[in-house]
Amino acid sequence: MELTPRQHRALCSICDTFLPAAPGWPSAVGQGVPEALAAALDFNPRAIDRWEFLNLLDLWDSSLHCFIEAGHWSQFSELSEENKHKVMLSWADSRLALRRAAFQALRKAVGFLYVMLPGPTVKGTGEVNPVWANIGYPGPIGVRRPDAPRKLNVIVPEAEMTLTCDVCVIGSGAGGGVAAAVLAAAGKEVIVLEAGGYFDDADFDGAELAGFQKLYTECGFASTRDHSVGFLAGECLGGGTVVNYCTSFRTPDEIREEWAAEGVAWIRGAEYTKSLDVVCERISVNTAHNRVSKREQMLERGLKRLGWHVDAMPRNVIGCEQGKGCGYCGYGCPIGAKQSSVKTWLADAQAHGAKFVVETRAEKVRVTRGTATGVEAWSKKGHRVVVKCKQVVVACGAIHTAALLLRSDLGNQHIGRHLHLHPVSNVSGIFEEEILPWEGTMQAIYSDQHRYLTRNYGVKYETTSLQPVIAMAVMPWREPQDFRARMSQLKNTSAIGVLLRDRGEGRVAIDREGHPVSSYSLSDFDRRHMQLGFRGAAEILENAGARRIYSPHAKLCSYEPGKNGSIETFVKDMDAAGWGNSQVALFSFHIMGTARLGDSPSVSATNPDGETWEVKNLYVMDGSSFPSASGVNPMISIEAVAHRNATVLGAKA
Repeated sequence: MELTPRQHRALCSICDTFLPAAPGWPSAVGQGVPEALAAALDFNPRAIDRWEFLNLLDLWDSSLHCFIEAGHWSQFSELSEENKHKVMLSWADSRLALRRAAFQALRKAVGFLYVMLPGPTVKGTGEVNPVWANIGYPGPIGVRRPDAPRKLNVIVPEAEMTLTCDVCVIGSGAGGGVAAAVLAAAGKEVIVLEAGGYFDDADFDGAELAGFQKLYTECGFASTRDHSVGFLAGECLGGGTVVNYCTSFRTPDEIREEWAAEGVAWIRGAEYTKSLDVVCERISVNTAHNRVSKREQMLERGLKRLGWHVDAMPRNVIGCEQGKGCGYCGYGCPIGAKQSSVKTWLADAQAHGAKFVVETRAEKVRVTRGTATGVEAWSKKGHRVVVKCKQVVVACGAIHTAALLLRSDLGNQHIGRHLHLHPVSNVSGIFEEEILPWEGTMQAIYSDQHRYLTRNYGVKYETTSLQPVIAMAVMPWREPQDFRARMSQLKNTSAIGVLLRDRGEGRVAIDREGHPVSSYSLSDFDRRHMQLGFRGAAEILENAGARRIYSPHAKLCSYEPGKNGSIETFVKDMDAAGWGNSQVALFSFHIMGTARLGDSPSVSATNPDGETWEVKNLYVMDGSSFPSASGVNPMISIEAVAHRNATVLGAKA
């Protein structure tokens, strides 16, 4: 995106206010963050977001803005460092959620790119990026299997195309991959449309920037409209199964009962149990690859000292190394151990004749006299692609599935509603011992100590590999020196993720251009559980021996056990900092519920078999099918629901 000189000056000033140069530390401008941020805007398809960003830059360096915020009639770029911080914090702590959201969007974008960009010192000389050196991060691990073959054959449209088949499956992740395999095995001609590209072992080098650009929706910058919850969703052949952390929980029995009570009777019985068994066998779910990393040893130590629940994480891997390289698995498994849809379901589908069209986004389902008859799509290169078919399966994730159905003029009131996110964030602890939290098994253990805080609602405790960009996502900023100090302690940091089963709901709508726009806020019910979860995470870290603990709030909430503050002061500080939108950094890896199953159009978007109520032969088979939040990492549930409903569809003439 082209910036005016004024906008570029404002952006450079913002970047260097967050992260100015310091001895041994490059500035954000020196790292090329402003140019990279302007380029990253092209990954956001919404014109309104780009327009708002440019208007913010126009405002930022105006004298009026600085006078209102800092009492100085001058441009922001001319203010002292102290006054620049004052202006920045006036946005961070504003009573207005939109101002807080703007601050959080800027903080995350600048921080992400600061640690992701290779930097000018690397480009010409091969030297270590100074940011990585200062935090002890070794950088990308490099390609491990450069000669690994790509076993799937894909079509990348180079001209306008019209294709025909029995079933068009839109999306290739947990739901779409299973649906394609089951339907192809049933003798259906299947074409899979995937918005992202095809990448496999030889493409996975562990680099954060390239990983986000290739494998994630909107380059990893996707979020709710107000930036209060960030989305980390896969957009590549295989979808989220390529970038997820291999966590493979079966649908809990109590959740099955809930969903059955919502009108999906088959989900409580043997039929669904069989699908769960088939899915777990095909993707090799096991607990034989659970070497506990140094990062997770802190979780295990704290849990055991408290006498709290801890157990091995079921994972869908074969031959996982569980060592240094495993921590980079969020950018694709470099050794092919992760049993993603690419390795399993899509390979099965291809063996039965399915075809894959990649880099092609479905825009609309064709409907003729109330029946789905095809799909209209566009490739990334701008070529129109039409698929004529007898049935359509939509499986492009709860955000894009809802948007596609809305663009296709479906009017059921439940489409786009009931958005559940399993909001998650990290409470971080800094230890005396070196941890190197970017290494080791992604998720080997977990705790359900507080899973049932109120009936079937509560939190799970899990950790994740703290690659620098993940750490930056939750690291509060109040001024550069303290921020850099916490960055430099990353090698001694372990973070506990508090994963909330949310009862409250958000919504997905579409803008004038048809792009999805989502909204979400924590309900009072869910907020109380998140508060208890954050306290629990702090208790675990304290008992594990952390010498400093901090939360992901915009205001710094921190204490030093036995030295400065206590868990009680920590809880009070967090409550004072607030739990509203953009007062605490939240993310979602589990996006569910926007086209839910049910037994009536008055309560659901589809019938129990996944067929939409108002359009025949149009099915939904992904996480948007869930009647409510799954309460556990949802991959197995998505695949099992898709397996059952694709089996029913495959048996139809």
